[in-house]
Amino acid sequence: MPMWPAPTTSASTRVREAHTAHAGVPAQAVASAPGTWSIAGEHADHFGGIVVMGISDLRTAAAVSPRTDGTIQVRVLATTANGEQQIDDSITLDELAERYAQQQPSIDEQGRPVTPPSPQGSWAARIGGVIWTMINRQLLSRETAGADVTLVSDIPLEAGMGALSAADVAVALAMLPEGSDLDHPLRARIAEVCTQAVDTFSSLPSLRARHTAALRTEAGSVSIIDYADNSVTKAAAPVAGTFRAFILFPDGTEAPDQSEHIQSRKHFIDNASHAFGAESLRLLPDAPERVIDWLNAVHKVHGSAGQPTVAEASGWLQFYDAETQRTHQVARALRSGAWNELGGILALSQQDLVTHYGLDNAEALSELALARRALSARAASAGTSNAVLTLVPRERAENFAADFAADGLIVVPIDHGTEAAIEPTSE
Repeated sequence: MPMWPAPTTSASTRVREAHTAHAGVPAQAVASAPGTWSIAGEHADHFGGIVVMGISDLRTAAAVSPRTDGTIQVRVLATTANGEQQIDDSITLDELAERYAQQQPSIDEQGRPVTPPSPQGSWAARIGGVIWTMINRQLLSRETAGADVTLVSDIPLEAGMGALSAADVAVALAMLPEGSDLDHPLRARIAEVCTQAVDTFSSLPSLRARHTAALRTEAGSVSIIDYADNSVTKAAAPVAGTFRAFILFPDGTEAPDQSEHIQSRKHFIDNASHAFGAESLRLLPDAPERVIDWLNAVHKVHGSAGQPTVAEASGWLQFYDAETQRTHQVARALRSGAWNELGGILALSQQDLVTHYGLDNAEALSELALARRALSARAASAGTSNAVLTLVPRERAENFAADFAADGLIVVPIDHGTEAAIEPTSE
């Protein structure tokens, strides 16, 4: 199945039937959320940078019904290259509370912050974590005593298209109290809660822009998310008219697991921001120089154990600063309709992902796509996926996709999607 299949019925329709089979009762609520695809900036979001993120027509749908035994019971029905995969998993609310406690930072006897180990959560821990966090952030009643959750996803898990983030959002919307006004402030709060839950309970690093984009991107647009002021603006998505977009990824290859490396960089940013009392490093004047001076002082006083080298940190800071500037340029090109400018900007972004950020898993596929005359080819989720997002001139798009499909790669066409929504519980 080199070309990813378009679903013949919606995920929301299928999840209603699947939930009755799973839980033995009809769904109390149903919601769905789109896959997401990043054009640029996703690795600089924790720095306080800018992210340009679009949404796909492929969706994940969630159906929920209440339980009374303190258990989150999850069934996932995921479309794969080899058919539908079923995953069953469960966790208790008490276990989630224990995992939350394990993730809280502490201080050692010398007064240094101790970073907790990365969470090792499964599907149930991640989805249950969203529900647990909603309870503790007062989006759900404290009387909530468990849930049966069924997920149906048409988003390929290996494609760097935010299948898990879509699941987070769909579950959060489905769990909302009936009659909730899903306005912009509530959507922003749900995105924040989903990201907090992933940071606490998931083995994969969060990308908060995916939650934001899934909840707040208008049809036909991409979201430009500026973390200097947490603003979300829009521009036309470059997936219709002059260009087509495709996700390419090899079938059956093991996805890279750079989660620990990505998490360590996020912890470094957090520690540096805390040291300077800054909301984000991007808002700190002369951040690269001052942060390196601070890191040198940390090495002298506490030693270098558990800290990056000065050379590593300098490379990361250089990448964050340059990537933020590039994402400015991407946003400007999208707003002005100068889509041909994207090729050069995104080529530099891909190069720096490899050179300064050390995430090279999609490098060869990116180079092959460019050799076959794609306008741009950039890692779709560097460090956690082997996939590449390509933009291709429309007149070459059909042959481009067919050639990669003939080579045995999975080709996922990117088409306009719609934002996350609460769905009816019956047709």
